[in-house]
Amino acid sequence: MRRPRRRAHGAGQNHERWLITYSDLITLLMIFFVIMYAMSKVDVAKFMTLQQSLAAALHQDHEIPLKNLGKTGLVVPANPTDQGSKTNTGASQQLHDQELDNLYNQVKAYIEQHHLQENVSIANEPRGVRITLRDVVLFDTGQATIKPQARDLLKGLVPFLQTLDNPIVVEGYTDNQPIHTPEFPSNWELSAARAIGVVHFLAGAGVQPDRLSGVGYGEYHPVAPNDTEAHRQMNRRVNIVILRTDAQGIANTAR
Repeated sequence: MRRPRRRAHGAGQNHERWLITYSDLITLLMIFFVIMYAMSKVDVAKFMTLQQSLAAALHQDHEIPLKNLGKTGLVVPANPTDQGSKTNTGASQQLHDQELDNLYNQVKAYIEQHHLQENVSIANEPRGVRITLRDVVLFDTGQATIKPQARDLLKGLVPFLQTLDNPIVVEGYTDNQPIHTPEFPSNWELSAARAIGVVHFLAGAGVQPDRLSGVGYGEYHPVAPNDTEAHRQMNRRVNIVILRTDAQGIANTAR
């Protein structure tokens, strides 16, 4: 009896299996290049959002620790969105406000102790501490030269103004009576000259000049109707305003 012929070794094997490996390789290469292309098209807005979010969470050192790879400097301080910065800014603002409130109480007590209420008033406003001086105590009618006796009054305020480094704006106001002189063609010039005169005096008395500025409002911001002499006298005034730190970039509200 004849034995059945053995099938040859390897007969029936698929010799095209390498195509499967090849196709897998091609697929992986395609995915690789798709990823590379996607990475080259970074959405800047989304990236910045991610960066700021990470900075807010890691504001202590603004870096991401990577295991066995040290730290990365990808995340930078995010000034407006950094919660840690907000907390520090808020605490600093509260401290400045408290210092300004203390200054208000000190000057108010000084005015009362020296019986200056008739010519000097003080108010604690959102923009800062406002010290108002009637023009009759500072200037002669239609003039911008500080009276000799008014110099002592202003000198008494200087130590209080020196206790803080907040900006100070000096505001000049007049009534609605027109003025036409070679020196002051209108109330604007008169109010501005009075404000600048007080600025110069304060700077000369020791207040840091870079903190000082002066502005003239003329007759256009009255605190009372210009219908009587008493009311007009109320409108003729000079304000010394110690600004809060958060009001430096805000236009001053005339008072």
